Amino acid sequence: MTRLSRWGISPYESAVDIERQLAVLIPWVKVVEPFSDAEVVVVHSKVRFSAEQCDMAPGLKLLLTTTSGVDHIDLPTMQSRGVAVCRLPQARAGAVVDATLGMLVWGLRRMGEMQAHAAAGVWARDRLASIAPVALAGSKIGLVGQGVIGAKVAEILTALGVEVFACDPRGVPPGCQEASVDHMLTACDAGSLHCDLNSTTKNLISAGRLSIARRGLVVVNTARGALVDVQAAVGALESGVLSALALDVFPVEPFEAMDKVKAMPGLLLSPHAAGYHTGLAQAVREGVLHAVTAFVSGQTLPYRVV
Repeated sequence: MTRLSRWGISPYESAVDIERQLAVLIPWVKVVEPFSDAEVVVVHSKVRFSAEQCDMAPGLKLLLTTTSGVDHIDLPTMQSRGVAVCRLPQARAGAVVDATLGMLVWGLRRMGEMQAHAAAGVWARDRLASIAPVALAGSKIGLVGQGVIGAKVAEILTALGVEVFACDPRGVPPGCQEASVDHMLTACDAGSLHCDLNSTTKNLISAGRLSIARRGLVVVNTARGALVDVQAAVGALESGVLSALALDVFPVEPFEAMDKVKAMPGLLLSPHAAGYHTGLAQAVREGVLHAVTAFVSGQTLPYRVV
């Protein structure tokens, strides 16, 4: 019988979650001890997986990460060793879409600035012209990445009357205008990141790019922390280049300057929470079961990366 080992417990999972996840797999696999040799290994984003880990599991055939991203996995090494890698984007997709839309509306409508006025006891209705909230319908929003999440955000925004600009190496869906990142920064009211983290996308939103950005731009990142040079982005917010900056992910976590929001009304920070929802454990359980049963049955692996 195929052996399966679960390596590590993520911050959002409990021992009960793991127990239930493994219980549904028992008819299909033999569950072995964590960090043991197995044909199937299940990991999360805090478990780095490269040649060293492969050596610990010489029989490995399928590496399954419970996350959407795969930047914690050495993909070239997996490919060279004939290890299939799958991910679970659907488990969090809806929640990340929700969070992205909320952050975009928060930024475009200048809700942070209005909240700051309210906290100071100010009825700011006579200041709306200078606050300059932007309506979602008729706005221009750029989306970097058109995978499962980015494509869904594009679909919803288009239905709401947004002029959507997008870029992705695999192409953009109908209804979106293909555009470069630089064009989005100079022409759009807001930009949102939904791409993978790799050598070409690290610090994609850099000090250099922000120097050409349209004044008043809103930037949202619910993808990977290192896509944004956070120091440069916060500086752009302080200088007024950005009107709002909403970050759910950070290059180093926990992010040690969460209290910056106290003095910066246009800054929204959340603790890598966009993908979390009360049904996440069940969604991960279902995703793991789907991938494992496909592997054991010799069917096409869902969301295979390599």
